[in-house]
Amino acid sequence: MNLSEDLANALNAQIGMEFQASYSYLSMSSYFEANSWDGFASWMSMQSDEERDHAMKFYTYLLDRGATVKLPELEAPAYDFDSPLAVFEASYAQEQKVTASINNLYKIAHNNDDFATVSFLKWFVDEQVEEEKNVTDMIEKIKRAQQNPDAMLMIDQLAGSRKPEA
Repeated sequence: MNLSEDLANALNAQIGMEFQASYSYLSMSSYFEANSWDGFASWMSMQSDEERDHAMKFYTYLLDRGATVKLPELEAPAYDFDSPLAVFEASYAQEQKVTASINNLYKIAHNNDDFATVSFLKWFVDEQVEEEKNVTDMIEKIKRAQQNPDAMLMIDQLAGSRKPEA
């Protein structure tokens, strides 16, 4: 039931990518907290928690398959942004990288005829569609409201009403 070395290495790299995303979202949350955008801060904090949960799914999967977990180094995330829009645009760029990485993992698993890993990764493929949609929805709302402080406050409140995934 062991994984091929190339797939185990790629899955370990994905753990790092998910933890890096979690770290970045936490930094984005702190930016919003410092600038009194409480709803956006909550949204990003929740996103940080989700990414950490994703990392742990990969972590557990590697252990379940008898592979060694090798946690990579993390980079310091950005912490200063020009605007709420800039934060969400950075978030979207990050999600696009995660999507590309998940798709690459799927290819590696498929090429290795590792159907258990293909099955495991399907959830992440589907999840990334939702992740990108959530961020692009926020970007579009913020773009529409940018010149209207009242509308921005409403979007901030909307962001704060987000509920954790089941």
